[in-house]
Parts: sequence; structure tokens; C-alpha cells
Amino acid sequence: MTTTALPGQAHTRHEQAGPLTGTGLAWRRAVRSDRWFWLVWVLVLWSFVPATTAAYRETISDDAAGREVAAGLAANPTMRAMLGPPFDLLNAGGFAMWRVGGFTAVMSGVMAALGVIRATRAEEEAGRTELLRAGAIGRHSLLWGAILLGLTGSGLLGLLISVSMIGLNTPAAGALCMGLGIALTAAVFVGVGACAAQLSASTRACRFVAMGALGAAYLLRALADGSASDSALRPLAWLSPVEWAPLARPYAAERWWVLALPAALAASLIGLAFAVEARRDHGAGLRPARPGPASAPARLSSAAGLAWRLTRGSSLGWGIGLVIFALVMGSLADVFETVADDPELAERFRRMGAGAQDLQAAFFVAMLGILVVLLAVFALQLFERLRKEEEAGHAEVILATDTARTRQLLAFVVPALVVPTGLLAAIGVLLPLQSGLAGDRGLIPRILGAAMALAPGVWLCLGLGVAVHGLAPRLRLLPWAVVGWSLVVNWIGGVLGFPQGVLDATPFGQLPQLPAQPMAWGPVIVETLLAAALLVAGFWGYRRRDIT
Repeated sequence: MTTTALPGQAHTRHEQAGPLTGTGLAWRRAVRSDRWFWLVWVLVLWSFVPATTAAYRETISDDAAGREVAAGLAANPTMRAMLGPPFDLLNAGGFAMWRVGGFTAVMSGVMAALGVIRATRAEEEAGRTELLRAGAIGRHSLLWGAILLGLTGSGLLGLLISVSMIGLNTPAAGALCMGLGIALTAAVFVGVGACAAQLSASTRACRFVAMGALGAAYLLRALADGSASDSALRPLAWLSPVEWAPLARPYAAERWWVLALPAALAASLIGLAFAVEARRDHGAGLRPARPGPASAPARLSSAAGLAWRLTRGSSLGWGIGLVIFALVMGSLADVFETVADDPELAERFRRMGAGAQDLQAAFFVAMLGILVVLLAVFALQLFERLRKEEEAGHAEVILATDTARTRQLLAFVVPALVVPTGLLAAIGVLLPLQSGLAGDRGLIPRILGAAMALAPGVWLCLGLGVAVHGLAPRLRLLPWAVVGWSLVVNWIGGVLGFPQGVLDATPFGQLPQLPAQPMAWGPVIVETLLAAALLVAGFWGYRRRDIT
């Protein structure tokens, strides 16, 4: 029997529900789906802070020499640009806040923004949100559930940091200020992620917007902190959300009022996200998608053309960000020569640069060591697009044509190999550009050679990603774990006093660090051949496994 609804009774349960009805269900669903994402991020970021605090005396000794080292670090604009403003390096808490607190705040922003977009726009793009909204659930409940999960993860990170710092016998006020500052920074980017998720129907575009905002905040902070104390650029630091946690001055006469800034901005962004969601259509962004051309251009008729179309936005964004960062940091290279009069401080800088006697060369070695790992992350991200195409069912449609699997895989491997390598070469030129033009013109080709000597490490990480994708796609997190470990080792391994064997246990540890070390072709050739072998293994496996 067919039942016809009477006039006035054709309301769905969704229309009768309040805007936040079912928030608890949405929060539990987000926890069930993303619990490992949040747990791994929170635990890894938390571990940086107590580990650095415990190793404080290995870096700053309790004597006159230690005080001179602390004063030299605080006065060096390059170190301020890299790590943020130091306020009191003569206690373990203040040193930890400077050395890894700012870094943890930035990475917590990455965690928060990606986590919220993952639970909102990615679910909506996949069609799962529409299924949930067919029930008695409010229009804003799914967004609110994702935001609550993001705030929960941010708060948990801050709580763990505060408790562990108190457990290490640092002052409770400083520990609370540090934990709260980092948690509120993450909360700001919960709001950024929530707003970004409303702007476009594409998850990829939303992530690009959120990471672009974070990158701009970091570059603004680095530019302001690296400038002279009387420069007009220094006050610009107050405009960067990732700077507010350090400016609250944990362990250095805390300024609690500063924490009202991230709290207010987070609340405003979350409110804005709800307002925008109320005005956009489900499945669409705030900006409506424009109709495409009636026919595709010839360049999209091949797998390679389509792969480039899918990855060009990420390539452009990463390229612009890394080029600007290389130019800004390269402009500060000459400052390292000013610490040569302090033997103790100069020796510490040389250790940062793989033992280079020239302090300027030590700076370039240290910067390349950080940037090359970021390029490995970029290479994996470009290749990861193929997995997403398979999960969405798009790859199967392409393979139903006369496109061979080898050609399909090659279409995504080539940009993941070529673009990061090209950017590494560009960084090798741009980092020493200002110093080379002002003095030693031979510096530019030397640092370019140093950069390219590290390229096999990027290729090896990509080769591992391709091999895993072709042979054992269930292990897709393995290459990301390798790159994450490399970032930890390069960023804080020296501070924590890791054994040399541990420092070398990364794809970049065995490669020659020019110009601090002599050129060694053996590791370069071995890693290149190993990367090639992994690529071949990935192609072999991809031709034989099921496309899921």
C-alpha cells in the first residue's frame, strides 16, 4: 500500500531536528573513525617537549660557559627566525619552550586543521555525510562533532605537556602557560580547518587553503623574529597565531592575557564556520563550482596529463612556500659569522652543521638537512594522490580504457620524482644567493652541489612509498613513519643527544653533507640504486595486485 503525505506533514526528521541534534552521535562517529589519527599526532608532538627538557643540561651547562651559550643563542637572529623568540634560556622550561615549543605549536596547527577537514569535508565529498543526514540529525551537528573532537585532541595535547613539565620539576605556572598556549594554538587551527572545509567542494582545495594559512603565519613569524630589535617588522609577530604561545612567555614572567588572543580568534573562526555552513548547499562550497569547458583539452587525454592536472595545485603551493622560505632564511646566513668570537657557541653551531668549520657553511648544512626532509614529505604527498584516486574509484575507470597499469603508475611517479628534485635544486641556489652575490660567487654552485647530494634520500623515500603501494598497500603508513622519524632526528636529535648510529639511521644520515664533509659517492650511488630497485618492485607489484 502506498501512503501519500498530507499537506503540512511532508517534513523529514532532519527538518524537525534542531541544528545541533545528534552532536553526541557525530562526535562518537568521528572518534571511531579518526581515533588513530589523533592519538598518534598527540603522542608524537607531546614527546618532543619532555624529551627536550630532560636533555637541557646537555645543551646549556650550569656555569659561566653555559650562560654565554644561552646569551649567544638568544641574540642570534637566525636562530630566532628558525625557532621563535627566546625569553629565558637559563631554565629548562624556558629552553624547551624556545627549542621545541614553537615547533610543537606549529605542528599542532597542522594536526588540528587536517583532522577537522578529514572529519567534515572529506566525509562530505565521499558521500557518507549525506547518509548520516538522512536520519534525525541537525544541520550543524556533524561540523560541531568534528570541532569538539579537534578541541578534545588539542586540549589533551596541552594537558599532557603541562603534566609532564610539572613532573620534570619545572614551575607549575610556566607548565600551565606552555600547555595552554600550545592547546589554544591548535584550537585556532581547528577553526581554520572548519572554515576551510566550507570554502570548496574539494577536500584537496580545503587542505591547501588551511596549510597555506598556516604557512603564511609561520613565514610572518620567521620574518618578524629574524629582524633587528628596532626593525619595523618586529611588531608583525603579533599578527601570527603561531607566535602567541611563545609571546605568552612561559617560564619568563607569564603574560596570561596574551592567551586571550588565540581563544578569541578560535571562537570567532568556529562561529564563522557555522555561519558559512548555514548558507551553503550540501556537497558544495561557499564558492559555487564553475561549469567546466564542453570538451577537455588534449593534454588531459593521457594518464600523465590527468596526473599533472591533479597535482599541479600542490606543486605550485609547495613551490612558492619553499622558495620564499629559502630566500628569507638565506638572507640571514651571514649572521652566523658574528658568533665566531665565542668559541663555545661557535662549536655548538658547528655541531648543528655536521662539523663544518666555517659557520656560514654550517648554517647551510643545517638548513638543507631540514628542507630535504620536507621535500620527501612533498614527494610522498604527490604520489599519495594515486591512492586517493583508487579509493574514489577513478583509477578503475581509467584502467578500463586502453591505459596500461604501468603508464598509470608512471604518470604519478614522474611528478613525485621530478618536482621535489627540481625544488631541491632551486633551494640549493636560493639559500646562498644573497651571500654569493655579495661575496663569494663560488658559494652558489657549492651549496647547489650539497643540495643535490641529498636528493637520493628523497628518491629513496619515494621508492619506498611506491614499493609499498604496489606490493603491500596495507602498509601505506610505513613510508610516512620513515619520513616522520627523519624529521624528528634532524630537528631535535642533536639536542637530545641521540647516538651517532641513531642519527645516521635515516635515508639522509649516510649521505655526504657538503661542504662540511668530503664528497662520498658510495652512499649516493647505493641509495640511488636502492631507490631504483624499490621503484621497480613497486611497478612489478602494481601490475599484479587488485585495484581496490
